[in-house]
Amino acid sequence: MDLTSCPECDAPAEVLDRAVLPSTDGPVEHARVRCVARHVFTLPVERLARPGAAVAAPSAGDRHAVNGPSATHG
Repeated sequence: MDLTSCPECDAPAEVLDRAVLPSTDGPVEHARVRCVARHVFTLPVERLARPGAAVAAPSAGDRHAVNGPSATHG
């Protein structure tokens, strides 16, 4: 059993099927997943998340971009 997270609700989801589908950039492997809330999606396997995967903390540059420049300037 191959597990991932639901792209909609983040609940645990099972990979039901995998298939290679054509695209303008060439063949792309896709997976059909269903979560415990019964959401069903077909998406490229590169977008699959592993359940419990650690989310990387934003770097200092990312925090600056999100929060804007510091209000205190020396």
